[in-house]
Amino acid sequence: MERTETEPASASSDRTADPAARIDPASPADPMSGIVDRVRDITRANEKLFARLIDGERRFRGLAKAVWKVQEEEQRRIARELHDGLGQTLTALTHQLERLREKCSGALSPEMAGHFQESVDMVRLALNETRELSRLLRPPVLDDLGLEAALSWLARTLEKRTGLKVELDLDLETCDERLEPQIETLIFRLIQEALTNILKHAGVDRAQVTVRRAGESLELQVSDHGHGFDTRTVLTGSGPTSSSGLRGMRDRVDLFGGLLEITSMPGQGTLVSASIPLKEVAS
Repeated sequence: MERTETEPASASSDRTADPAARIDPASPADPMSGIVDRVRDITRANEKLFARLIDGERRFRGLAKAVWKVQEEEQRRIARELHDGLGQTLTALTHQLERLREKCSGALSPEMAGHFQESVDMVRLALNETRELSRLLRPPVLDDLGLEAALSWLARTLEKRTGLKVELDLDLETCDERLEPQIETLIFRLIQEALTNILKHAGVDRAQVTVRRAGESLELQVSDHGHGFDTRTVLTGSGPTSSSGLRGMRDRVDLFGGLLEITSMPGQGTLVSASIPLKEVAS
């Protein structure tokens, strides 16, 4: 009987001494339960913060595209005013000078006739420069005929004005539909900026431009064999040769979900490569 009475007491004592037996895993006093709840709270807060970050980036992308579109529209308006306003005035002035010279031809001395001719030539030059500036601001051929025609016009214009020979390798005929207007404008501006940089810094009279459709993206390359530069110094803006134009190109490509790479070394030329998705990134 004594053995029977002491065994339950011993078992009760063992259970009281066991820490695992004293703590209920579901009890609020369980330290692990508190840690798990805290981790869950942090995870939910991080998810909300990430969602807000994605939404902010989407809003910024949409705003940046809207600003860029407004800039292009403003350039189109200025180009039209130059062509239709100042261009028409200079055309009328040219005709007026020519008529005046014809009426006074018998009374003009050779010296005065020469001055008249110089005046007519100066007005014609101003007219041509105005029309060229208008086209460079926003070439009508880009809106009317598309990217390929606009790039061909740009190459002819640069060779005529500056002597830079631009070799074009264009393959945009993989489907009958034209590219989205914003994509065409983006590609044209990138190539225009790259060729402008070649004119300013490369010290060459020849450049190569390649544009090809590859599946759901457009691949472009602009290269030269000129002076080259230190890309780290230029792109980070840490040196005297820093270029906001190149950084602007990179920002615009990123805005459309693309990728821009600039490869260059002093004395070894420059290669500008970009890949642009044809389907616009949701903004």
